[in-house]
Amino acid sequence: MKDRPRGMVADPEAPDSIRVREQQNVKRTKEIELLSHCLELTRARQAFVTEDEEALVPVARYSDVARFEEERDVLFRPSLNVVAHGSQIASPGDFITRDVVGTPVILVRHEDGSAKAFINVCRHRGATVELRERGKCRRFVCPYHAWTYETDGRLAVARQPEGFPGLDVENTSLIELRCIEAGGLLFVCPDPSVAASGLDEATRAIVAELDWLGSPESTVCESVTRVWKANWKLIVDGGLESYHFKIAHRNSIAGFFPDNVSTFEFVGDHIRSILPRSSILTLAEQPESNWHIREHTHMLYSIAPNASVLVQERHIELILMTPLSVDQTRVEIATVAPVPSSGERSEKAKAYLAANHAFTRKTLDEDFEIAEQIQRGMKSGANEHFRFATFEGALTQWHRRLEARLGRG
Repeated sequence: MKDRPRGMVADPEAPDSIRVREQQNVKRTKEIELLSHCLELTRARQAFVTEDEEALVPVARYSDVARFEEERDVLFRPSLNVVAHGSQIASPGDFITRDVVGTPVILVRHEDGSAKAFINVCRHRGATVELRERGKCRRFVCPYHAWTYETDGRLAVARQPEGFPGLDVENTSLIELRCIEAGGLLFVCPDPSVAASGLDEATRAIVAELDWLGSPESTVCESVTRVWKANWKLIVDGGLESYHFKIAHRNSIAGFFPDNVSTFEFVGDHIRSILPRSSILTLAEQPESNWHIREHTHMLYSIAPNASVLVQERHIELILMTPLSVDQTRVEIATVAPVPSSGERSEKAKAYLAANHAFTRKTLDEDFEIAEQIQRGMKSGANEHFRFATFEGALTQWHRRLEARLGRG
């Protein structure tokens, strides 16, 4: 396809500044480093083993209600959660509504082009202001008493204002939430009491890689949302190892990947995992100038606390997770792809992306169905602990970091 991104390599026709070239050289060096490591492991048919020992994790971490509430309060509510892709509110007036760990949120594209987030609660009597999941509007009108708000949150109309002599219109806006758009993603902090700040250094590094991969210039073309009856950590666990591929994904992706070969690297609290495809072996006979990571691997960015970005050869899958209860998690899967220079995708391209979205959904459903089985099985009392292998180091390290964040490490 003509619109296929060429791995992580920058377009040679891109702006020719020294700074841009230096950034490209660093990224290209990292790309070769990652591919070399994956090629070495694949040729040796060797799992990536860290210094971590075999680990036991208490089953109660996935089933204890008090712990779940603590996780939401400590890990999610004070943090910037990825809520959507920027293309989902592409034009001024475009909006979507979401529940972000218990906070009802409106995300809207303001007329100045900025993305804004507000608590979706009227300042009059607390009704939900916008009931639709998505749409386009000039103003938001509460369906209870028609109090009306601008897309920057300001109160525009309080019907029959003579009845509210003490109303301070300037200080009765929708409650604004911290909202940052970066790397094509919309980050929102659902707790308005958290002091405003930008992205931390580690998140900026991940965002820079998403910029490199073309996420900001891409758009969502397919999406699906479903609630799974599993703890949120079970949803994450399945993405942090490839030991299960050969068995659990035997009817989907197993044939494309070597058995139990993957690498990972923490970037702050985030994780970059590389899953080499079997085709990576062909690189052994090619010069490094022909090496392109998207052609021979899948990259999975696990962005704390709630998102994953699965980078495939021609598109990206954005996976957003919202913990609803100790044993329920809402998951949205969105296919994000570059827009061709013509501005419109051909019917062939649309069919390709729809088919890939369906295949990705099938593969992830295999993971999430097993997560539901595990959650049900906990009630039997068969296991007091789950066991992580020495080659499941990403799991061991991720859980250790969670414990530290909760003050238990």
